[in-house]
Amino acid sequence: MIAAVLGLQFGDEGKGKITDFLSDRFEVAVRFNGGGNAGHTVVTDGRTFKFHLVPSGSLRCETVVLGNGMVIDPFALKDEIQKLRESGGNAEIKISKMAHVVTPMHKELDKKEEEIRSKLSIGTTAQGIGPTYEDKYARTGIRMVDLLSKTILDEKVETIYRMKESLLKDTKFSQQTERQALSSALLEVGKYVKQFLDYTENIIYEKYSNGKNILFEGAQGTMLDIDFGMYPFVTSSNALSGALSTGAGFSFRKVDFVLGVVKAYTSKVGAGPFPSEIEGKEADRLRDLGHEYGTTTGRPRRVGWLDLPLLKYATRMNDVDALAITKIDTLGKMDKIKVCTGYRKNGKSIDYIPRNLEEVDGIDLELREFEPWGEPDYDKVVKNGFNGLPEKMKEYIEFIVDYLKIPVDIVSLGETRNMTIVRESSELKSNGK
Repeated sequence: MIAAVLGLQFGDEGKGKITDFLSDRFEVAVRFNGGGNAGHTVVTDGRTFKFHLVPSGSLRCETVVLGNGMVIDPFALKDEIQKLRESGGNAEIKISKMAHVVTPMHKELDKKEEEIRSKLSIGTTAQGIGPTYEDKYARTGIRMVDLLSKTILDEKVETIYRMKESLLKDTKFSQQTERQALSSALLEVGKYVKQFLDYTENIIYEKYSNGKNILFEGAQGTMLDIDFGMYPFVTSSNALSGALSTGAGFSFRKVDFVLGVVKAYTSKVGAGPFPSEIEGKEADRLRDLGHEYGTTTGRPRRVGWLDLPLLKYATRMNDVDALAITKIDTLGKMDKIKVCTGYRKNGKSIDYIPRNLEEVDGIDLELREFEPWGEPDYDKVVKNGFNGLPEKMKEYIEFIVDYLKIPVDIVSLGETRNMTIVRESSELKSNGK
């Protein structure tokens, strides 16, 4: 099977847990977009792993691939790989020679650009992601393969500085000695990453030709997509399922199954429109119940009710076959539960997701209220699967299914793998190595 797992909201949907859960069914895991701004948390055997660059499937897959569509901090990557090895993860790691490199200079640029944006401040993670993609499309970027050449590194570091000198003039990189030190440090870390570099599009196709099961792992979420998200409060790459074609060099036509991950409510890090957001004590309780703090930044996430119009759009844009729903055990502990079922503008229903900033203002929500279901009987769930879920939780799930016309194949009831159930009729139930 060739499958893709991706988020349908504003990121932080629990993709890392779902990817890890499914990874024993696949030999290869491929990440195709984003950089260290994406944090995936995996809990297994009493241990917690936080992945930022290496695919979450690295704990159980034979091979993991960091695709050309990613932007990679090589220093952070070295630390992450070493921690993975120390924890017993022995997957073969392949990194695209064509992936672009995030440097400390890009992180300085990220902070400076955020200051200039003022009211349009995005709430970036300051990990240098945006400026690195800017250099990629300006055709001045440093690629992973460039880490092997001092001459190329010297030239590219200087070029980036000259093009961004007005932003960097008050930083240490205004000194040529610091830029030379950066170039030398990149060359040094290049000696470590050299062992992993390859033309990964060829590796992926070879695995496919040999009948290997491949899992493509998306970062961020649909509403953070650079083209189709809540622009400009978005990430710097395409987060849709189709982006795996350009981000990994593999045809989307060969993908058999797209699994969309959705949190049972909605959360968001950073600024920008959030139609179903809630505030006050109700938000504080949901945030604390769900431990809604950023994996990368530690920042409190904004929280809100499940937004079904937004999800309907996301499932269509990603050609989703089935859903995995997470944090539904958390939601059930609230005193009341609401779901957004529609948008109204000037008193009239609208059938689209507004993304123009002025257009978003004045949106009214159509809400439906559900009764909470409390703590599930976990022994009953483990024994009976979907049939063991609380009745009110099943009503909530079936309402989502009826609205979206897409099945919920996976229900996650906690951080660990064993607190995950798969619908018996799901293609993911029977598929395996």
